[in-house]
Formats: sequence, C-alpha cells, structure tokens
Amino acid sequence: MPGQRFRVGAVSAGVVSVVVLVGALVAAPAAASPRPDPRAAALTPILECSVSRGGVTRSIFGYDNGGADASVAVGPDNGFSPGPMDRGQPSTFAPGTRINVFTVADPSQTERLTWTLGGRRVQTPGPLCSSSPASSTLARWGPVGGIVSVTVLLGGLLFWRTRRLRTRRA
Repeated sequence: MPGQRFRVGAVSAGVVSVVVLVGALVAAPAAASPRPDPRAAALTPILECSVSRGGVTRSIFGYDNGGADASVAVGPDNGFSPGPMDRGQPSTFAPGTRINVFTVADPSQTERLTWTLGGRRVQTPGPLCSSSPASSTLARWGPVGGIVSVTVLLGGLLFWRTRRLRTRRA
C-alpha cells in the first residue's frame, strides 16, 4: 500500500496548493489597491459656481482641507462621474480653503457631473457665476500675476509719457 499513500499524499498536497493559490489570488487585488490617505476625511469639495455660454457649461471648483497636507490620487476617492474621472482636479491638497482651483467644461449639458473627494460629493450645475469664470491658469499666478500686470501697465504709461514729452520738445 505504499503507492496508495503516495497518491493520497499527492492529492492532499495538490488540494492544499490550490487552496493557497486561490487565497493568494483573492487577496492580491486588495493588497495591491492603493489605500486612500486617512487625511482625506478632512477634505470637502467645493463647487463655487457654473455658467453656461455657447452650449458649454463651465463650473469652477475648489476644496476645503481642515487637516494637514493630503494626497488623494485620481480614482474613486478623487474623481468625476460620469465620464472620465480625471478632469484636471488636483491630487495634492494644502490645508485651508482653496477657491478657483480648477475649471471643468461640460459641452454635453445632458448629465450632471459629480466630483467625489474623500467620500464627499458636489454636483453641477452650481450657483450662477456673477461674472465669467477666469482661467484657472491665470488665477494660479496669484501675486506674481498682479505684479506682472502692474509692471506692464506702469511701463506702458511711462513709455507713452516719455514719447509725448519728446514730441513737445521737437
């Protein structure tokens, strides 16, 4: 009966191997999926306003972070639905309330867009914008944009005045 013991042992080893393999395959996706930053619980998405012009709705978004710096990759915890999850939203969030962070254009206007951030959601359209939304690129310039604008304005005035004085002397 040594051959039968060998077969029983081989079958038992095979069953154990299959169970271990199935267990590893089931556990692998859970271990491989990125875990959200626990600080994401302090994040709140903000829909500032929306405006429709020319068949396109533009919505301006920001966020409030009541905690420390947080990172949430674009995905189920930081994404839009329906459609592409990535619509230019940030993945790193500084503390405090941040406005005019990014703008989303929705030419379809057939479905409401929903931004999910750290378990909280906002849905378009938002309140009507009091003016046309500024480009979020320009808004990111912050104080540097103001300094550049003032420098260009003052330089233009100085050039105009210098030219005017030269024409009076001639």
